[in-house]
Amino acid sequence: MSTIKSPSSDSQNPRNTQGFRVFSTAVSLALAEVIFWIAILSGWYSLRQVAPNVQIEHSNWWPILLLVPVVVVIFIWSLNRKQRLARMLADEQLWPTILPHWRPQLHGWKFFVWRLAFAAVLIGILDIKVGARLKEVKSEGVDVMVALDVSKSMEAEDLGASRLAVAKRSIERLIDQLDGDRIGLVIFGGDAFVQCPITTDYGAAKLFLQGVNTGAIPVQGTAVGRAIEVCSSGFSELSPASKMIVLFTDGESHEDDAVKAASTAAEAGIEVHTIGMGSASGAPIPLYDRYGRASGFKNDADGNPIVTTLDEATLIETARAGNGSYIQAAGGLVNISPILQAMNGMEQAEVATMSYTDYTHHFHWFFIFAVAMLLLEGLMSSDLLHRRHTPTP
Repeated sequence: MSTIKSPSSDSQNPRNTQGFRVFSTAVSLALAEVIFWIAILSGWYSLRQVAPNVQIEHSNWWPILLLVPVVVVIFIWSLNRKQRLARMLADEQLWPTILPHWRPQLHGWKFFVWRLAFAAVLIGILDIKVGARLKEVKSEGVDVMVALDVSKSMEAEDLGASRLAVAKRSIERLIDQLDGDRIGLVIFGGDAFVQCPITTDYGAAKLFLQGVNTGAIPVQGTAVGRAIEVCSSGFSELSPASKMIVLFTDGESHEDDAVKAASTAAEAGIEVHTIGMGSASGAPIPLYDRYGRASGFKNDADGNPIVTTLDEATLIETARAGNGSYIQAAGGLVNISPILQAMNGMEQAEVATMSYTDYTHHFHWFFIFAVAMLLLEGLMSSDLLHRRHTPTP
């Protein structure tokens, strides 16, 4: 197709085509998309911190949100394709005359408003709900405190992934198998503290678990005995349910008497089970820069990589003293069946807990917002905005 050339008088007025550039519109949409997702993620995280009664009804459907950036990419590609076709049709100086309605900035604004409506519909489908009031819920089960080692040695990757990642996945699987039981989470390194108080709100327990990393406790070490003590104090003395402690640790460089702490817990009627995270051959401890990129391994004074190994003997002795069992992780997973069997064999008691059970659904507000955005997009008349942007002679 031959390209229509513009007269020389038009070529002297480059301002005529300033509103036809696609690049600035594409960059603006891309930046808006990044800002949108940062706002959504940070807003949701902040909301969950101050209002744990806010939940998503269909949380497993979150991948539908990926449709939003997909349609943005498709729209930018469409704009770029139209610009290439326009250049084949005529010289850019003639676009205001031949293509009076070709306004990428205008189309960009209209698409942005439509995209807000589309995102609102998808969020509405996920159905955000808020706990309306607390209710006393009766449940029958046992009380479980999980202690998770967050020392630097848990970053070793001798289980197919980091020891910490395998432990967190295993704890999530354990939570998924609970029904009426209460669970709490303690994290420990050189010291220990309660990350999640004992509760029947499994969603909250998972949320607290997701935020755990090896930087959570500044004091390095593996104070297994201290972790057992904190777990024991985390149980409610008024609860008639049987009590269990499950330790996820590599047991290396233990700094206190874990066996004595387990024996003390057993005397109080608390079973102590240990999960060995690691292998006998061990693995070096990886180091990461501030961007999360691998930057070598932790070295000793002679410059040799430090190899962290599983202290299986101590963990077996600790479990024996606590009237529990020892399980070693292997192949990137932990067999939690012995823990579940031990729970089923324990005396279960009916306990009353306060939990959010009545929820108010707020999906309709997102649908109302979407309708409002669609109406606004319809009111953005191309003819009106075209007249506003047409340069005066």
